[in-house]
Amino acid sequence: MISYEQAKAIVLQAGRGRKPEGEQVITKDLVGRVCAQDLRAPIDIQPFDNSAMDGFAVRIGDLGNNGGVLNRVSMVAAGDSVPDEPLHAGECTEIMTGAPVPPGTEAVVPVELVEVNDDQVRFKVQPEMGANIRRAGEDFKKGMDVLRAGQVIYPQHIMPLAALGIDKVEVYKKPRAVFMATGNELVEDLSQDLKPGQIYNSNLPYGLAALEAMGVECSVASSVPDDPDQFEKLLTNFATQEIDFIISSGAVSAGKFDFVREGLEKAGAEILFHKVNIKPGKPNLFARLPNGTLYFGLPGNPVATAAGLRFFVQPCIRAMMGMGEEKPVSAKATTPFKKRDGLRVFLKARAESGEGGALVVDLLDGQASFMVSPFLGMNCWAVAPEGVEEIKVDDIVDLYPLYPQAGLV
Repeated sequence: MISYEQAKAIVLQAGRGRKPEGEQVITKDLVGRVCAQDLRAPIDIQPFDNSAMDGFAVRIGDLGNNGGVLNRVSMVAAGDSVPDEPLHAGECTEIMTGAPVPPGTEAVVPVELVEVNDDQVRFKVQPEMGANIRRAGEDFKKGMDVLRAGQVIYPQHIMPLAALGIDKVEVYKKPRAVFMATGNELVEDLSQDLKPGQIYNSNLPYGLAALEAMGVECSVASSVPDDPDQFEKLLTNFATQEIDFIISSGAVSAGKFDFVREGLEKAGAEILFHKVNIKPGKPNLFARLPNGTLYFGLPGNPVATAAGLRFFVQPCIRAMMGMGEEKPVSAKATTPFKKRDGLRVFLKARAESGEGGALVVDLLDGQASFMVSPFLGMNCWAVAPEGVEEIKVDDIVDLYPLYPQAGLV
């Protein structure tokens, strides 16, 4: 039996040893991928000085002469080339939003603040220097940091990338996984009526959904009966494939039909740990096959499987991608909880904004590892650490979103 922090350290070290290759992905398809390169701005944005308004480009000193009346000598529209001819004394240029300003322009006066009579323009205001001009490089300077290796790309990154003309980014290839749910009692076909002694296989579809949310490609997903020989054949088959990790749920405890550890040992796997001082999921097993593929043996109770995916598999993925360790969010508890000292407990919870906007968290009823009804309302996991026997109302609790990229409210 080891602590969660010890187990996590082993998982992180193993994950760092399986850094995936990079691949080029077009910008519109980048959301959810992890950047594999330090990316810098290839150009200035704005690329040239341009107008922020429809109006008139002027030299400010000219507006004090002739009663603030200037001659309109030209017009520049968005998409036109940067004018070669600078503004001269007594002149102004009509200009549209986004159009390049003529050399010598010191301000743009909005069209609604002028009176136009043929090519005579009377200005009603004295603008400040630089008014309504977007300067070259004001948004991005060439060489400025845009993305860092290990950074997850979200929808908000797409607009700056596109504005910079970046059509492709090198990202890490998605980790490849296999997910197996073990048990003779499991029924995979959810449309099939249950027979006595049977239950629906909830771990398999949940595992697939969770792995997809984590950015993992799951090449094989299947139910496996309590048959050690079949399990060993599957391990032999998977050892010939390019798989980053194998995940199974069930058959990792100490019962007669808990065959995973023995099967792994027969396959020559190195058992890195087996049993962690946590709840749910004490029998968690982590191993490495001879070909380097990592193996997560998660307990079969549904909530233990979910917690194992979130608190063992997800940290491993982050380590593989060169990402830093995930930081928890803090909130005040609105409900109490008691537990045995020395045990770390992952609790089904729901966080929301309380009075004044501060985050509060409800530790939900139904914490038993077989109970999945709280999943309908939960949006996070709350952590009751080893040295805490009781969480009282208003105690500060660490939270992790249900999925790594999900919000809490």
